[in-house]
Amino acid sequence: MDTRYVAVDLETTGLSPEADEIASIGWVAVEQGCILLETARHYRVRLEKGVGQSAIYHQLTDSELQQGEPLSTVLPRLLEAISGSVLIFHNAQLDMGFLNRACRSLWAAPLPVPIEDTMQLELRRLQHRQQCIPAGALRLFQCRHRYGLPDVAAHDALGDAIATAELWLAMKAGEYQKCPAQ
Repeated sequence: MDTRYVAVDLETTGLSPEADEIASIGWVAVEQGCILLETARHYRVRLEKGVGQSAIYHQLTDSELQQGEPLSTVLPRLLEAISGSVLIFHNAQLDMGFLNRACRSLWAAPLPVPIEDTMQLELRRLQHRQQCIPAGALRLFQCRHRYGLPDVAAHDALGDAIATAELWLAMKAGEYQKCPAQ
């Protein structure tokens, strides 16, 4: 309960950290089982290339992102916000790939932080139950549905960060319900 968490989500121009770019970053802190909306931040990032076909998913256009801030300005804000925290992602491998690439580019070092990954937590839960895992079952919004969480709009970095924080809290609540009474 004393650990500070920060749910983070990125919208990117593709799925390859080496070839694609971060288009937007959103985050929100979670402390003592509460999502602290006053800590929520969302930044559009100015791209070096265009958004290409990724605009279909995140609805961010080249002209919007031209008005965004450079990643070299946004990333230090993220680092300040996550200082001393455990990060929560839905698909940490993808987002950390982009964040590590950005940190290496700016400071010649990856981002060494503890993480929780709601997608991996749900995968392990379903495997433990020996359930068939159909294609798409590990997407954020399918996972939220299994925990009785409402539908929310997808592919907005801040909205997805909040949705991930809610899912993580629901998962943790389920773990605590299994604990024997003391």
